[in-house]
Amino acid sequence: MVRGRWERATEAGFPMINDTQPPGTSLVPRPVLARLGRRPPLDRRLLVMLMAGALVVVGLVVAWLGQRATALPLPQPGIEWSLSPASNTVTIRLTPGAGRSGRQVVADSRLAVSAEGARHPRRTSPNGGTVRVPVPPGTRTRLVVSVKGPRPFRRTLTVTVPPRLRAVVSRPGPGGLLIRASSPLRHRPSGPLCGANAISFPTAAEVTIPALPEVPLYNTASPAGQAIYITVEAGSTASPQLLNVMRRTHVPVTAFLSQRAAQRNLLYWRAFTGTGGTIGDYTVSAPDLTKLTLSQAATQWGQARRALGRWFGQAPLIGQPPSGAINRTVRAAAYQGGLKTLVGWSGVVTRNRIHTWNSKGLKPGEIVLLHWAPDLGHRLNTLLAAIQARHLHPRPLTPASFAGVAPQAHSPAGG
Repeated sequence: MVRGRWERATEAGFPMINDTQPPGTSLVPRPVLARLGRRPPLDRRLLVMLMAGALVVVGLVVAWLGQRATALPLPQPGIEWSLSPASNTVTIRLTPGAGRSGRQVVADSRLAVSAEGARHPRRTSPNGGTVRVPVPPGTRTRLVVSVKGPRPFRRTLTVTVPPRLRAVVSRPGPGGLLIRASSPLRHRPSGPLCGANAISFPTAAEVTIPALPEVPLYNTASPAGQAIYITVEAGSTASPQLLNVMRRTHVPVTAFLSQRAAQRNLLYWRAFTGTGGTIGDYTVSAPDLTKLTLSQAATQWGQARRALGRWFGQAPLIGQPPSGAINRTVRAAAYQGGLKTLVGWSGVVTRNRIHTWNSKGLKPGEIVLLHWAPDLGHRLNTLLAAIQARHLHPRPLTPASFAGVAPQAHSPAGG
């Protein structure tokens, strides 16, 4: 009977307790364990073998990729060059080739350039860069370009530079200064010339350079209201007589004053402006401006003008060329120095006489010049007597005094 229950229980899939079962043995059959989700453990040796195989496969893949990368060629750098005819200089630089490693190839390269036959090449820094090589004008120069690095190469450039320009003919034209050069000319390019080994220029041509702005020159001023204008070419010695006459008659006087003369006696010239006098620009040291360059003459005008403005509160707008020496360069320099008008004269007072440009008596609009002299007061009194006899009226000299008056090309001194 007991045996029969065991068989039925086994057939139903349920174990029966058997006290006589040996210790350590399972009462559940293996098919039942599988249905309950319990599986036997993997063999550790098999797991180790699988992991080792995977590592071998990864190593083979990495080695294949590295071998393929090594086999790829490095990009070849290029060369760009340009010629500046203004400075007769050739500029050469390395350019990176295609690919991500192009810039690194340039950084690891060394550029050397030399004129063919020269001993010492001009080199850049070791990490690529730019070389500038001067080339003589009017010649054909062969430049040897050597590149050392991951992709070394060598190249020769031939550069033809036009001759140095000289102005062989120049004359005034309607639009400025007309110049014919000794060599062919061309319009200024929008960028540097580059990309070819030979450079040519068009046939010879003339070029017109626009004239520099110039300050007009006036030897006479407006005659409106019977006006006449008194000026003095100021010296370095103070003249108390001049101040006494100005205080007594209240006559306006314009003194053309150099910076050096003003600096030697600032108190006197401040008294002069306080009495109603006007200061004009007579340059820094009163040189012959026609013998100076444009830059030097502009400095003479501009420096004196600024100094007089600091000392007397207002920078002058009118000036007088020392000794009347004037040309187009002097007028252009006056413009650059900040002046609006240049003033000459149409009459001069000597010790006892008044000389006009046409040897006639004084008339409205005359600009009369007095020279600095010990008898300056006496000369001014002589002029005032003539002005009163002709019923003229002294007026201050300003840029507005020349309204409606045509400028002159030369001063009475013949400049």
